[in-house]
Amino acid sequence: MKRDLADPSSGHAWPGTAVMYCKLTRGHVPVHASRSPGSPVVGCLEQGGAANWFVTEMKGETYRDGTAENNWWASTHADNGRWGWTPEVYFAGGGNYEDDAGLLTPGSYTCANTCAPVPFWAR
Repeated sequence: MKRDLADPSSGHAWPGTAVMYCKLTRGHVPVHASRSPGSPVVGCLEQGGAANWFVTEMKGETYRDGTAENNWWASTHADNGRWGWTPEVYFAGGGNYEDDAGLLTPGSYTCANTCAPVPFWAR
């Protein structure tokens, strides 16, 4: 699926950006300001299951939820409209420290002639 995304700080647009719906193990999943469990929670994804979309993933600090732990984080738009990072420990399927094979990593971006600035969801 594709969405038109815009940087909330600069207004720079990335039209037709590929996003991926990923199943979550539960609802009310936190969206953090950065890829660290100690960073502020900027919002939540209230619905579990396959209701939520993500743009890219990057490694960060390890996040633990019970016996599950993962250092992969996925960028998304929280239900309150704020951008941030969701710990992939809440993604259904997979094991500890596995990334989501379908999400892009920042090195996957390509462009012809001139490149736009690094997307805000990949910083």
